[in-house]
Amino acid sequence: MSVESIIAESPRFREVIRVARRVACSSANVLITGESGTGKEVIARMIHDMSTRQQHKFVAINCSAIPEQLLESELFGFARGAFTGAMAAKAGLFEEANGGTLFLDEVGDMDLHLQAKLLRVLQDKQIKRVGENHYRPLNIRILAATHCDLNEDILRKKFREDLYFRLNVVPIEIPPLRERREDILPLANYFLKHFSVKHQIHGKSLSRDALKFLNDHNWSGNVRELENVIERAVVLSSEQEISLRDLDCIEEYEGDVNATFQRLCQQEGRFLSLEEVSRNYIQYVLQANKGAREKTARDLGIDRKTLYRKTHCRIE
Repeated sequence: MSVESIIAESPRFREVIRVARRVACSSANVLITGESGTGKEVIARMIHDMSTRQQHKFVAINCSAIPEQLLESELFGFARGAFTGAMAAKAGLFEEANGGTLFLDEVGDMDLHLQAKLLRVLQDKQIKRVGENHYRPLNIRILAATHCDLNEDILRKKFREDLYFRLNVVPIEIPPLRERREDILPLANYFLKHFSVKHQIHGKSLSRDALKFLNDHNWSGNVRELENVIERAVVLSSEQEISLRDLDCIEEYEGDVNATFQRLCQQEGRFLSLEEVSRNYIQYVLQANKGAREKTARDLGIDRKTLYRKTHCRIE
């Protein structure tokens, strides 16, 4: 969803937009929180596009999508010969965003070593490439986002408290879609028009039953899930009017899941633990997606690192 098409009918999301507009004209650091799929990057782009840095780059990176050993060189860049394979010097994303905005998505997944380096960048406004001895000045604004509870991570020694206070100058919490239901149908209609144009399938509309279903659904995957459902319906529906039948994939999916867990409980002769339910459900979605881990992580609203951990852990 583009910044230009931000839909805010609900009072709670209108407040998010109001705060984002106010903070855009400042240089204050912003920490955007909310569940996966709520639109954190859309808000970050809005802040950049309304700021004095709008003529410069908006550079986004998902900290959970890059292995820890590569994230440092991706952010800071590296000198020639800094490590095996470094055949030429390379600027990192901090330098790429110089003059503009660097958006650190899922900053809560950054390891403590890199958290310390990020804190230094925020304090000193300069960076040093991996393998170099001199510092380069920076003029960037850093926006960060996470779906994690950073206060809990601080207590568990997984996130630095000093970095948290540096990032969280202005907090913006995006409510889940189920808590801003006034936005569901306007979003559904926006996605309907968008994907009709994208796939060159014109004249589609949503039936009354389909609209009611969409409005009543829980949307655990938030705006991203709604977007995927509408795109699938646009592509697969055979009639001009998208009916409830065209959205049955959601109900059938949930029914299959319920039947699966019922059968597992009967086999075990007991109720499954939450950890077992979680792991079985992840495996179910992974199989439904034919092993596509990237799509599975998106559908589940988790990052790939969490998906890997949950599919490889052993239940004690």
